[in-house]
Amino acid sequence: MFLRTVSSKRQLAGSLFCSALFIFGGKHMNAVIYRPYKRQDFKAVSSIINIIWKHESYYSPKTAVRLSEAYLRLCLTEQTFTQVALADGKPIGIIMGNHIRRHRCPLVLRLQAGWSVLVLSMTAEGRRSWRFLEEIDRIYAALLSGQPQEYKGELSFFAIHPDYHGQGIGRELFSRFCMYMERENIQHFYVFTDTSCNYGFYENMNMFRRGTKRVKLKVNHRLEEFSFFLYENG
Repeated sequence: MFLRTVSSKRQLAGSLFCSALFIFGGKHMNAVIYRPYKRQDFKAVSSIINIIWKHESYYSPKTAVRLSEAYLRLCLTEQTFTQVALADGKPIGIIMGNHIRRHRCPLVLRLQAGWSVLVLSMTAEGRRSWRFLEEIDRIYAALLSGQPQEYKGELSFFAIHPDYHGQGIGRELFSRFCMYMERENIQHFYVFTDTSCNYGFYENMNMFRRGTKRVKLKVNHRLEEFSFFLYENG
C-alpha cells in the first residue's frame, strides 16, 4: 500500500526530524529511504509480518514463516501502489494501496500466491492457520457489505517493524499513500484493521470507524477474542 515524491522542503524537514529522533531516542541509522517494493524485499517484509502478528507464539516456526509468506503473497495480488521504507538498506516498513477499478493482478503474482497457500496447507497446522485467514476474510467482507457507498480505493496492507515505531515512518508512508489516492482522484478509501494492530493510528490520521465486529476465533488450538474494524478516510 508507493511511488510518490514530496517537496524538497518537506523532505529536508522530515530528514532533520528523523535524525534527531535516532540520535536522542531511537535507533541510530542513516536517513530513511522510500521507494516502491522490489522482489528482494520479500524475506524482510514477511519477517516483519511474522514479528508484528506474533505468529510464532501460536504456530511452529515453520508454519509461522509459511503463514507470513502466504499472507504477503496474497497482499501483493491486491495492490496498484507500494512503498517501502528502508533503513541502512533494509526494509523496515511497507504500505500497499489498491485502486480497485484499475487493479489487474499479473498472472505470476497469482501463481506465487497459490503456491504459497498450497505449501502452507501441506500440514494440519498450516491448514488451521489458513482457515483462520479465511474466517477473517469473511468478517471483512461482511463489514464492507454493510457500507452505504462503493469505495474506489483501499489501503490494503501497512506494517512497520516494532523497533522503528514512533519515528514518523508510518506517517510518511501513509502520507505517500494519500497522495497516490489524490492523484488517482479517489475521494473515499477504506482500511481493515483489528485489535492485534495499532488501529488508533488511523484515528490519529483523521479516519473514521465505519464498522466493528467482535468475535472469538480459534488461533490454532487457542480461543482468542478480537475486534475487527473498517475505517474510512475523512
